[in-house]
Amino acid sequence: MSSFASKYPAVRLAAALTLSTSLAVSTAFPAGAEPRNPSDTEIAQATTEAGQAEGRVSALVSSVSESDAEISQLEMEMGGLRESVNKALVDYHDAETSAEQAREGVKRARAKLDQTQSEIEEAQKVLDEISRSEYRRQGGNNRGVSELAGAETSEDALDRQTFKRVNAEKQRETVEKLDKLRTEQANEESRLREARNIAEDREKIAKEKKDEAESRIEDTSKQLDENIRKRAELVAERDRAQRELDKARGTVSALESDRKEYQDYIKAEEERKKAEEAAKAAEAVKQKALEEQRAKEEAARKAKREAEAAQKAQAEAEAKKAADEKAEAEKKAAAAKKAEAQKRLEAAEKAAEAAKAKVEQEAEKADEAKQAQDASEDKSTEAAAALIEASQPDHTSLEGNGGGNAIQNPEGTQASGNEAVDSVQVETNESVSEQASETVSDGSRSSQIETVISRAMSQLGVPYAWGGGNANGPTRGIRDGGVADSYGDYNKVGFDCSGLVVYAFAGVGIALPHYTGYQYQRGTKVAPANMQRGDLIFYGPNAEQHVAIYLGDGQMIEAPQSGSTVQISPVRWSGMSPYVVRMI
Repeated sequence: MSSFASKYPAVRLAAALTLSTSLAVSTAFPAGAEPRNPSDTEIAQATTEAGQAEGRVSALVSSVSESDAEISQLEMEMGGLRESVNKALVDYHDAETSAEQAREGVKRARAKLDQTQSEIEEAQKVLDEISRSEYRRQGGNNRGVSELAGAETSEDALDRQTFKRVNAEKQRETVEKLDKLRTEQANEESRLREARNIAEDREKIAKEKKDEAESRIEDTSKQLDENIRKRAELVAERDRAQRELDKARGTVSALESDRKEYQDYIKAEEERKKAEEAAKAAEAVKQKALEEQRAKEEAARKAKREAEAAQKAQAEAEAKKAADEKAEAEKKAAAAKKAEAQKRLEAAEKAAEAAKAKVEQEAEKADEAKQAQDASEDKSTEAAAALIEASQPDHTSLEGNGGGNAIQNPEGTQASGNEAVDSVQVETNESVSEQASETVSDGSRSSQIETVISRAMSQLGVPYAWGGGNANGPTRGIRDGGVADSYGDYNKVGFDCSGLVVYAFAGVGIALPHYTGYQYQRGTKVAPANMQRGDLIFYGPNAEQHVAIYLGDGQMIEAPQSGSTVQISPVRWSGMSPYVVRMI
């Protein structure tokens, strides 16, 4: 509080009254025409209409909620339809890989049979040579003449007996070998026939899977067309209900606003009149106080001027003397202080320069080390993803994969029981993951999770493409001639929900199939209440409808549906599968 106000309370009171009165008048109600004063009948009618509007609002709120629930359910069903096609494609490619394994087994069985046949022919040549040798040793047709002539000696007879015995032993071994080879030949012919039958059966299965995939695409497209139409109708119905809801609420709000505006106006008018009267009284008190104050102030100012004049002369003389002495002392002290400060400044500058150079050097080394580490991690991530991508078929293709691809379905690697077929090694996602993991830089679980999420986040805004996405990034979607084509999925490079997961986890050496139901069979199942950053959230009773990656804080990243993009969404608990899956 100022000294003036504290000395003169009458003036302070007058000023306060004036200020409070002016504030009350200026803020109570805005200037303008007087609002319309509804009659009692109008107010009663408005009250009735407001009650009716509130009832209509409740019904509309319920209608909007029901529409949202139906739309959400339809979207989940559509996700299940799309993922059923992904399953059909994965099963088809696995069938193609199994058929190629059987075909390769047939080739190996044929090569083994041909080798055995060559060994039989070679053994037969040896047996024929033994027979010819014995015939020559006995002299052929001339042997009888020599014996009749009595020319044979005891030594010749001994040599002939030895030769016969050795030849008989060779002949017996060769015959046994031929028998064994012929038995092997018979077994190999049997295995070859069996391998051919397996190959034919698997080719038939692959053809059936291809037909099933094509049929699934066609049927799913029709169902999606119908669901898209229903969804559009529901959205239109919801939006219409929302507009009616907004209008009803607006009507109620307008009626209440009119009523309140008039009541506020009446109250403001009353307060304004009271304020004007108070202001007049306060102004009279203020004027009287000001006149009294002016007289007192003039007397005080005169006495003060006379006292100040006397004091000033004495003070000036004393002040000049003290100032001269102080100036001299300060001059000497300042010179000494400046010299000392200069020394400290120079020392501090040298120390600062040395520290700065050291910090810059250490920072440069740390930056170089981090850049080298980041580059190494990026390369290892790319290498792992490339290895996985090389093992996977072109997901949306129905033209056959030519073999060499890994089995995607975790349960699709059963032995055939045929030695030739089972000798052909086929990679699985698990075996590919083991190889790819070796190329990834060693890192903690948390750093691997961040790599997965970083890869997923790098695709924010990328279009949804049904069937799109592999270990290396976005790919073109399925061309179905229907729903996907209406959204341009087949002509977009993007991801669907399971394709985004394939891409994200490939960076840490984890190969996953392009179908949510098979992804659900990998990793460790965890209760949703215990989900952690990086866990996979599935939807549908058997995880057959949708998948997203949990980010934490109630958020997830997903590729939702046709017409959308990769985005961050609040976690949806409705329709969630019994478990989330922890891959890392």
